[in-house]
Amino acid sequence: MLWQGLSLLSLTAVFASASGLPVRDTQDAWSTSFSLNVARRETGERNFHQEWAAVRQKWGGSPSKSHGLVDVHPMGNDDLYLADIQIGSPPQTVKMALDTGSSDVWVQSTDTKYRINRNGPWAPRYHPKDSHTSTLLNESRWDVQYLDGTAAFGIVYQDTIRFGNIEVANATVQSAQTMASRFETDIEMSGIMGLAKRLRNNIDPSVPTFMDMLTPLLDSPVFTVDLKKNATGQFEFGRIDMAKASDNITWLDSVGRSPHWDVDFDLTSWTIPDQTWWYYRFSGTIDTGTTLMFLPSALASRYWYSVPGMRPAAELDGAYTFPCANAKELPDLLFKLPGTEHVLTIPGRYLNYGPADKNGEYCWGGMQSSEGMEIVVLGDIMLKALFVAFDLDKQRVGFANKVLTDEM
Repeated sequence: MLWQGLSLLSLTAVFASASGLPVRDTQDAWSTSFSLNVARRETGERNFHQEWAAVRQKWGGSPSKSHGLVDVHPMGNDDLYLADIQIGSPPQTVKMALDTGSSDVWVQSTDTKYRINRNGPWAPRYHPKDSHTSTLLNESRWDVQYLDGTAAFGIVYQDTIRFGNIEVANATVQSAQTMASRFETDIEMSGIMGLAKRLRNNIDPSVPTFMDMLTPLLDSPVFTVDLKKNATGQFEFGRIDMAKASDNITWLDSVGRSPHWDVDFDLTSWTIPDQTWWYYRFSGTIDTGTTLMFLPSALASRYWYSVPGMRPAAELDGAYTFPCANAKELPDLLFKLPGTEHVLTIPGRYLNYGPADKNGEYCWGGMQSSEGMEIVVLGDIMLKALFVAFDLDKQRVGFANKVLTDEM
């Protein structure tokens, strides 16, 4: 059956509980915490087909059926979030996508051989020979796949990485010699910085990940993600700024066997006249490097079949579209966190990815079915609506709602 495995629950409560982690007042001055701004790019168009293929190449599945404060800017509209990171001595600024779904730190450099965009312009590049703290690891190589499934590979340096007010000496920097053509023509993204839970990087022979080296330097072994819809957001390392949340944080233990930030959910609903809670347990990967949101087919299909005028996409098996005129009326998506009464709200308007046709009559759903994929992926479509914390020590993820200031 289409919705086999769903259990209907009443709207009554389960248990209310939330475990706490000491958090810092926003007025405290911390020497080893920082935030990075991540802001939107003003150029480029969104490409649903590319996003659809990207998540399947990254996470498995068929493409046809990524006080320290860092600002991050979405590529395209809200595709990947970029932060200014400095490498080397003197510092060289590059623009890196912050990705909780990977662990490599790779960057375009003067070692990169461009096959498509041979004459530039290029994204900001790392110049290892201009850094007096750069050391080539002669025996080390790396090879990784991103987005469209093609390979990026190259050589490895040790150098100083700076972001916010933290300096990580002798960090491994993966210098790209060859990469996918789409990276060559993207003049904004220099590379990717992985923030996965405990996933080893793709360097051979094995070396500590960047997160392994960063964590001991933080005042508190945490970082938070506060992405915004069509606006500048922030990643903050070393503290939790509760001023960014509109309610308390509820912590969920990550799935112990997984190297990713995977957490379990069980109660899902959406705001329609006959609203009810559906019990369907699943593990979802929290991934800032994925734009779309992919729920189990039983939930995704039931949501979209409740939307008037919904139409399955003819060109992508299992993808849902809906009348763009109804974008502001899409039901809010709700998650009641396990063992609590804490409800996370993803506004319906956030589930509008954008036009699916030239006439703007039908739009792609930003939430789709994970059917044919190996896992459920909770990407930026969901994360932009929430304040999310990552506990590196206890390996858990905290969720809170927040005040949303975007305009349609």
